[in-house]
Amino acid sequence: MPQKKYGLRIAGFVFKGLLALLIITVVGILAWRIIDRSIIPSEVKTITPNHKLSEAYKQYGDDLTLYYQDQSEYTREDKNYGYFANAGTVFIKEADQLQVILSYNNSTLEHTKDDYKLPIIPARDELVYDVTVTIMYDLTPENESDNDGKTEDAVRYERFTPSSLPISHQKTLYNYRKYTFDDIVIDDSVIAVYLDIYYMGDINYDEDTYGTLLLYYYTEENIEYTLTSADKKALEDYAK
Repeated sequence: MPQKKYGLRIAGFVFKGLLALLIITVVGILAWRIIDRSIIPSEVKTITPNHKLSEAYKQYGDDLTLYYQDQSEYTREDKNYGYFANAGTVFIKEADQLQVILSYNNSTLEHTKDDYKLPIIPARDELVYDVTVTIMYDLTPENESDNDGKTEDAVRYERFTPSSLPISHQKTLYNYRKYTFDDIVIDDSVIAVYLDIYYMGDINYDEDTYGTLLLYYYTEENIEYTLTSADKKALEDYAK
């Protein structure tokens, strides 16, 4: 009997040790994924210069007005919950420009295959999604009660396409696309700015989007973005 109890005790220690190891492993994986998700690759994080931004930077330098808003990071509808994320947005006033980083997990590509009944999962390096910006304008500034878009003739929508092909980057679990939009003027007539996402094989701007992210809303606070040393170097190098 003592030997049997001793054996059971050893088995209990082994079981507890394995269980603890399993818990540590799971927590470690989750922590790694959170940390990995929070680190935006420099290839897309750094401000992307083009002619319009370069000219504005020459004129204003560090006095450029750059900002973003603290909007919901992920798509949250039942049909696309967590599919897409806003990994970084910067409005640049003097350049009339918007730069935005769209990110999505590898599982989003798997969902796209299922949602559109594709024969294979889209490749990570493909441009799988059409990305545009829609701005909602207020046509009745004297009446804020109809700014929800439900009243006919109270608002107007305008769609903007990217000024160039996106910068693409992939890492273990995540995919990034950096888009630049020119002619984005944010003034008192603007109610909201949306990032609209469609599957490339099913683009119909008259139909619902595959995913939409709110980037700006007129009652929300603008948060200042400060140019980093990497941003300044990119701008200076472009001007050479």
